[in-house]
Amino acid sequence: MLLPAAMLAASASGPIYRHNPSAGLRSYRYQATETVLGGPARGYRTDFDLEYSGGAICALVRKSSVLDGIWKPVEPDPSCRAAMHGGKTILARVKLSPLSPDAGKTLGASFLPMCAPPGIFFPLTDILNVVIVPSPHFRATELRKVGQSLSYKSFDAAFDRSGIALKETSPGGEIELAAIDARRAVIEWKPALAELELVEHSRTSAVTLRGTEQFAFRVEINRHTGAIERARTINDDLDLKIVGAADTNPHVRITRTVTIDPL
Repeated sequence: MLLPAAMLAASASGPIYRHNPSAGLRSYRYQATETVLGGPARGYRTDFDLEYSGGAICALVRKSSVLDGIWKPVEPDPSCRAAMHGGKTILARVKLSPLSPDAGKTLGASFLPMCAPPGIFFPLTDILNVVIVPSPHFRATELRKVGQSLSYKSFDAAFDRSGIALKETSPGGEIELAAIDARRAVIEWKPALAELELVEHSRTSAVTLRGTEQFAFRVEINRHTGAIERARTINDDLDLKIVGAADTNPHVRITRTVTIDPL
């Protein structure tokens, strides 16, 4: 009896998608919404390209907006735009892979100049997560059949910019091949519950929040090109407590939703 190609592919012994993406430029829209329990939604919307070339992946940010009551366009000043390798048609050009050890550790100036507005920097942190999911870093390249799940080691994330300092540690997690067909492979990246410290700075004070974040991404990859087709959060929930606040103060509970779709 003949089996469908998708079933044969699902049990193949070789790579399930091209691990070194073919060269090209692909366009996407990123959108994130964030809701603090009882408060209004805030978020970001960013149109960008992923440029695949010679084993490197760069993000070209075309335009970006911040949701704060209404959508407000992000407009960096000319000097910052130049520092971010922007031009007439792009706001910034940022290398996402491979990252230097310094850039990957702190997401500091070697990743993106410190003048970068929050509406450019914060979307890039999610886009970076999505870009590295299919790489060997989290063992995605070892997946061979639908339902297979592999564990990966602990990892850290940290940055201090745009008035926010973040430190996050996950004890590891699992990566799973959730689905496959003739065109695409679907990978689910599921870190274990992460410990999180968030410090929000103002000119006169700082507020420290500590707690946890539980988040996961579902990423679709074109099997023939190795390029990302789309991605979304499966869940992203933060449970934080203000350090020094009375025990009677409620926790700060935040829910985030992220989508990346082709344009």
